[in-house]
Amino acid sequence: MKETNLSKIYQDRKQRFDQLVIKQKRTLQYISLMRLAVIILAVWLLVLGVKHERPVLYIVSGLMLVLFFMLVIYHKNQSDRRKLLAELKLINHEELKSLENDQSAFDDGAEFIDSDHPWSYDLDLFGEGSLYQSMNRTATHTGPENLAEFLNEPVLDEQEIRQRQEVIRELAGRINLRQNYAAHARLMKKVREEYEEVLNWSEQDTFIEKYQWTRIAAWIMTIISSTSIILGILNPGFFSILIWVALINFTLLSPFVLRTSKFQSRISRKHRFLSTYAELLGFLSDEEFEHASLRETAEQCSNGSQSVDQLSRLLNLFDHRLNFIVGITLNALFLFDFHMLHRLSAWNRKYHEDLKLWLALAGRADALFSLANFTFNHSSYHIPEVRAESSAYHAKNIGHPLIPEEKRVDNSIEIRDEKVVLITGANMAGKSTFLRAVGVNMVLAYAGCPVCAEEFSTGTYRLYSSMRTADSLKDEESYFFAEIKRLKKIVMAMEEGQKLLILLDEVLKGTNTTDKQKGSRGLIEKSVRHDVLCFIATHDLALGKMEDEHKGKVVNYCFESYIKDLELTFDYSIRPGLAKNMNASFLMKKMGIMD
Repeated sequence: MKETNLSKIYQDRKQRFDQLVIKQKRTLQYISLMRLAVIILAVWLLVLGVKHERPVLYIVSGLMLVLFFMLVIYHKNQSDRRKLLAELKLINHEELKSLENDQSAFDDGAEFIDSDHPWSYDLDLFGEGSLYQSMNRTATHTGPENLAEFLNEPVLDEQEIRQRQEVIRELAGRINLRQNYAAHARLMKKVREEYEEVLNWSEQDTFIEKYQWTRIAAWIMTIISSTSIILGILNPGFFSILIWVALINFTLLSPFVLRTSKFQSRISRKHRFLSTYAELLGFLSDEEFEHASLRETAEQCSNGSQSVDQLSRLLNLFDHRLNFIVGITLNALFLFDFHMLHRLSAWNRKYHEDLKLWLALAGRADALFSLANFTFNHSSYHIPEVRAESSAYHAKNIGHPLIPEEKRVDNSIEIRDEKVVLITGANMAGKSTFLRAVGVNMVLAYAGCPVCAEEFSTGTYRLYSSMRTADSLKDEESYFFAEIKRLKKIVMAMEEGQKLLILLDEVLKGTNTTDKQKGSRGLIEKSVRHDVLCFIATHDLALGKMEDEHKGKVVNYCFESYIKDLELTFDYSIRPGLAKNMNASFLMKKMGIMD
C-alpha cells in the first residue's frame, strides 16, 4: 500500500470521526435542553398539584423526575461516546503525523533501555526516535512490557515465527478492531498501582470466609427487614421493628467494621478499571478470527469479559458504602457489608486463577496490535523467510526502517557459507548504519513483522552486538574493559555452541593499533571455527588479507567515499572488496587542523 493511499485512509477516518464528534456534541446539547425542560415541568406540576390539591399531578411530577434521571444517565452515556469518538479522531491524527516521521505522540519506552542487553542498546530499540517508539500503540497497563518483550526476547522457533507472522497479518487488516481497542484503553486512567492492587487482592483470602454464620445472618435480617417494610406500608406500626433490626445489625457488624474497611481500601474504586478490561476482552471475544490461535484467545476472553464485568459491577455496588448515609442505611436494614463480602469472596474463589490470565491476554493483544499496526503502515515491506536449518543470509535492498524512504539508501548482500563479513570504509560512509539495519531487521523478522527489504531470508540466530560501549563511573569501569566484557560474553556464547549473528563496530577501539589488530584477528580466527555469522565494521584494511587466509569463511565488503570538487561525498552503497579511499586526513586539512 502506497503512503498516499495510507494517508487517505487515516485522513478519511479522521474526518469521519470529526463529523461524528460534532454530531454527538449537538446531541448532548439537545439532551441538556430536554433535562432542563423536564425538571422545570416536574416542579411546575408539583406546584400545581399542591395549589389545586390534585394528587394525579404528584404522580405525573414523579414520572417527570424519573424521566429526568433517565436523561441524566443517557447524557452520561452519550458524553462517554463523544469522548470515545474524539479519541478515535486523535488516533488517526497521530497516525497521519507518524507517516510524516513525527512519533512524538507515542511513548518511547525509555524505561526499557538496558546497556547490558546483548544487542538492544546498540540497535537503539528504546528511547527517543527508537524502533519501539515508531511501533508503540499500546494503551493497557502491560501492553508496553509485552511489546518490549517481543523486541527484546525474539522467538527463534521457525514454526512459532511463522504462526506469529500469520496472526499479525490477520490483525493488520482489522483497523476498526485495533483502533476501537486502543481508544477504549486510552480513556482508562492508566495507573500501574491499580493493576497490581487488583492482582494482589485476587491472591488474598477474604477474612469473611472464616465466619460462615455471617452469610446466614445477612439473609435472615434481610428477610425480616423486607417483610417489615412491606407490612409497614399496610400498617405503619410494623416500621418500629426496623429499629430493633438496625440495633441487631450494627451489633453484628461492629467486630468487622475495621477489617471490612481495610479490605475495601485494597479494591475500592477499581470498577472503572475492571469495566474497561471487560470491554477490551469483549472486543476480542466478539471478533470472528480466522487463525486458530486467535480463535482460542477469543474463546478465553469470552468468559473473561463476562466475569470481569461481574466483578466490576460488584465493586461498584460495594463502593456505595463509602457514602455515609447510603452505607448506614443499607447496613442497618440488610447487613450490606456481609452480603458484599461473601459475593466478592465467592467471585474470587472461583476466578482468581483466571483473572491474571485475562488481564495478561488483554496486554498481549495490545502489543500484538502495535506489531499489526506497524505491518499495516508498512505494507511495502517484505515478509521474511526464516528457516531454522539455514545458515545463509540473503537481503535484497535492505534498509533501516527508521530512515525516511526518500533519504534511505538500500543495500543488498548475500552470505552463504561465510562466517565473517569484514566491512571496511571511511568515517561516515555508512558502515554503522548498515550494521544497525541488519540488526533491526533481524529483530523485526523474529518478532513476526515484515522487514525493510524487497527480499529477506535468514536462519534462526541469537543476536549479539558490540557497537556502543561506554565508561561506567559507578562501576569504576573503563571503556576498554567494558568492551572486553561484552566480547567475552559473545565468545562464551559462541563456545557453548549457540548459533549467533554478531554485529561488531570497530573492535577494541580503546587500545593501540597493533594491539587492536592482533585482538581483531584473534576474534576472527575464533569465529570461523564456530556456527556464527559475524559482521565486523573496521577501518583496518590489513584485516582484509584474512579473506585469502580463510577462503570461503571470510569475505570483504566495503563502503566508499569520494572527493569531488574539493568536497567529500558518499553513495552509502555496499560493494564487494576492500575500501580504497579514506577521508580523515582530507577532513583535517579542510578544517585547518593539519597542513
